[in-house]
Amino acid sequence: MTAAVEFRNVTRHFGPVRAVDGVDLTIAEGSFFAMLGPSGSGKTTCLRLISGFDAPTSGEIRIFGEDSGHVPPNRRNVNTVFQDYALFPHMTVRDNVAYGLMVRGVDKATRRNKAEEMLSLVKLAGYGDRKPGQLSGGQRQRVALARALVNEPRVLLLDEPLGALDLKLRESMQDELKALQQRLGITFVFVTHDQGEALSMADQVAVFANGKVAQVGSPTDIYERPATKFVADFVGSSNVLPPALSRQFGGPDAWCSLRPEAIRVVEGAGQVTGTAGSARYLGAGTKLSVHLGRSEDMEISVVLPPGQAVPAPGTTVALQPMSGALHVMAGEK
Repeated sequence: MTAAVEFRNVTRHFGPVRAVDGVDLTIAEGSFFAMLGPSGSGKTTCLRLISGFDAPTSGEIRIFGEDSGHVPPNRRNVNTVFQDYALFPHMTVRDNVAYGLMVRGVDKATRRNKAEEMLSLVKLAGYGDRKPGQLSGGQRQRVALARALVNEPRVLLLDEPLGALDLKLRESMQDELKALQQRLGITFVFVTHDQGEALSMADQVAVFANGKVAQVGSPTDIYERPATKFVADFVGSSNVLPPALSRQFGGPDAWCSLRPEAIRVVEGAGQVTGTAGSARYLGAGTKLSVHLGRSEDMEISVVLPPGQAVPAPGTTVALQPMSGALHVMAGEK
């Protein structure tokens, strides 16, 4: 496996704040890699460290094996797509896409041909003479992508580029981005706070918390086998069971995660008995809160499949986890 980007014990301090705190990461060449985490977790700072817009306080960042600590941004073979697109409103779409080539001194005819090629790649053939203000949000997103790709970077950095789009368009663009990355075969590094985006697009996901990497793995690993309570709760809102409750559900004497959709409300006896609380319809099912024991503070969530009757609040319910559903979180004590 060739590494496109490597972080080796990288830190970045802003005064007393450790925005990035001892991060080790390897991003494989040709992969779609997501950096996922809440605001302030360090993911965007890591992206800026790759681009060269920020420098590490300590540690080493290597891009295709080269120590990039002293390489200026314009000499790194990477490019960035920002959330606000940062298009020039007075320029045509074609000139926006060709801007990086113009800065490099590429002749006008070549710039035009390359810009049209990129616009065709992002499904905007024929839009070159328009201004950004004449385009929809999704179209402006595609222009920003074309502008970033025209210089043929080996690594494309995407800083929450879908955050300004409505839900349906965002989902459509997720599919398009993934297909584009697979077609081009270049490394995409995608920063997002949306776990659905990360899980649906990425080959590998790094979950960030408090400037550190809490877990790195495939979307399946991250979702089904979270390493810590933070990952379990942030990625899909899992039920985090302390050892005593884990044992009640037939698990080991350890902290475990148990996904709401992996618990069934059953007739007759179950592994655990509780009291039905509030319910929330999700479309693909209904999320039911269940109180365990006498304390309402001890509560777990269950997702009822479509068509299953929703127990009335206060009703006693029997719960049964699916086989193999409890996952021991080795990083917890």
